[in-house]
Amino acid sequence: MQTKTHSLRSYAFSHSIDMVELARKYTSSQSSIDPKASLSSKVGEDGHVFIFNHGSVVFWNVPVEIQQEELTQLLGLDPVPTLKPISDTFIVQEQPGPVQVEFNRLIIDRLNPDRMEVIASTLAQSTSMEYYESLVEEAWKQVDEMLVAMRHRGTNRWFIGPVNQRIAEALILRSSVVRVLHLLDKPDLIWEDKIMDDIYGDLRAMFDLPERFQALEYKLQLIQQTLEVLVEAIRDRRLYWLELTIVLLILFEIIMTFVK
Repeated sequence: MQTKTHSLRSYAFSHSIDMVELARKYTSSQSSIDPKASLSSKVGEDGHVFIFNHGSVVFWNVPVEIQQEELTQLLGLDPVPTLKPISDTFIVQEQPGPVQVEFNRLIIDRLNPDRMEVIASTLAQSTSMEYYESLVEEAWKQVDEMLVAMRHRGTNRWFIGPVNQRIAEALILRSSVVRVLHLLDKPDLIWEDKIMDDIYGDLRAMFDLPERFQALEYKLQLIQQTLEVLVEAIRDRRLYWLELTIVLLILFEIIMTFVK
């Protein structure tokens, strides 16, 4: 058996994909991992496309021009306005011999549809994680700007509504990240494939999926806690002005009494 090289490219630029709606207009095959969470379809003679509901698409041996056509015409996915679509590449070499997981490359003795989907799913998870990392960086940048402005002024001048809105955005983002967590669970289909089980673990370690998820969780908790502190500061400031207004009204009543 000669060495055969497979080229993979993944995209992530959406919180989620409506798989039910997509299945109505996209000719797909039954997913081995989770039929409700992913779709797969053959493209051309040797190409495949794997679509996952957490907002990632993986192309397997699909030319770049066809990738763009698939994304634009079939999926109709729009990128978040403030961010560019996140993409990543990976190489799978099919050749006899021991399995090797290297940086950005996997060497495996043979492939089948289940193994292909597990590899594509792991790459999609990594790309989605990078997408969420970009969103978290954007969120932290906004919070950091508020903190810098507060440090320069020595006080805050925001209304509580916008800050609460930022808290809601952070919670929604955290919920989206947690929704990806179940995808980090080991797929049931690899329990019957010892080689694929080892490959899955090595791929997770190479992409640093558990560590990156923990880092995202920590950053989101920090953002949420910082915004909650800002909310308390705004409430204290409003309470101060309310108490001052009451004191002034009492003084006014006293002055008016003496005047009369």
